[in-house]
Amino acid sequence: MLWLIPRTAWARQAAGDWIAEATGLPSTVDSLRIGFFPRPVLEVDGLAIAQPAGFGADPLLTIGSARVSAPWGSLFGGSALDSIALVDATLRPALAADGADNWAGVIEQLAALGGEGPAAWSIGRLDVERGAVEFHDAATGSRWRLTAITIVAEGLAPKVEFPVELRLAGVAGAITFHLALNGRGRADPDAGRYEAHTLGIRGWAGGEPLPLAGVELAGALERASFDLALGRTTFERGSFNLAGIPGAFAATMSAADPAAQLEFSVQIDTFAPRAPAIAFGFPLPATADPQAFQLLQLSLAGRAQDGQLQLDPIAGQLDDTQFEGRAIPAERLIRATLDRIDLNRYLAPEQKKARQKRATLEAAIAQLAGYDIDAEIRIGEARVAGATLRDAVIRVERDLGGAP
Repeated sequence: MLWLIPRTAWARQAAGDWIAEATGLPSTVDSLRIGFFPRPVLEVDGLAIAQPAGFGADPLLTIGSARVSAPWGSLFGGSALDSIALVDATLRPALAADGADNWAGVIEQLAALGGEGPAAWSIGRLDVERGAVEFHDAATGSRWRLTAITIVAEGLAPKVEFPVELRLAGVAGAITFHLALNGRGRADPDAGRYEAHTLGIRGWAGGEPLPLAGVELAGALERASFDLALGRTTFERGSFNLAGIPGAFAATMSAADPAAQLEFSVQIDTFAPRAPAIAFGFPLPATADPQAFQLLQLSLAGRAQDGQLQLDPIAGQLDDTQFEGRAIPAERLIRATLDRIDLNRYLAPEQKKARQKRATLEAAIAQLAGYDIDAEIRIGEARVAGATLRDAVIRVERDLGGAP
């Protein structure tokens, strides 16, 4: 009877009803099995938890198979588990047009399962294999997907640090990337705060226009945290080296403020740009001065406001030129100021005569004017073709009434 009853339609319905009560959302189970030796084991296949109203037909969570084992003592009370293993799990978090999310209510329902008082549960080992996350923001229309997620964590318990490893893959346009992190985690469900720290980062990206071998990433992240009450995810004091480009970053994502859901900063240390340019599939042109493009440094801050990305400020140095500016990619708006630049250095090596230099410069400006952008570039001092220009302004306006 212990073997047969869990395999009946009645048992599957009962399991779905229990999960629905625990999550507050309609749930179904395809198959259910229970074992007792050497320890109690529950196996579930085809679990689906529906979306809250207004978030579409695709389930909030689907799990191909789940296996939970517990010590014998758990049958007589207690909330300790030996292990949880999930395979082919897909989570679909989403934001509605008004900024409401589809996950906060579920987390609150699950937190209530612990009853009154501080959380007192433990999981000996957590394994996730072939996981996926599909995110949709209805306010901005943005979507992204992470796949091949693998998680391994041991010794999980409230307010206790535990080792954790995370691996995932993703696709952004024609680019495919892989990412692996390992470090320490900590969960405090009573305060609604979850974090990881001292994370090591390894990664790879490939696909057009990257070279056949792709590019590699190495780095670290001091702390990543999620605050349920504020709906805020924070990444603090990160560092990276991507294809020879070293830098640092920080970011904050907030689901509670639809007007400013993402803020970030990136500080790229000084590097020689020619080798990374080749690695990213955009080799820099040969120049009259072989020392041109020898040094580049860049820092920028960004903000997604009302669904629109703004980069402000942008600052840095190219060789001997200091620059600053801002950009709004969706509006193709660029504003930049350069203190001084010797344009002769960046012309082609064969352009030696003043007439040739002027013609090349005029062709470059004409090509810039052919783009459908709204650009204004101010230059304090520019040297070109034997002349020195001061307080020069290059202005390109969009042709909103016709073709670019």
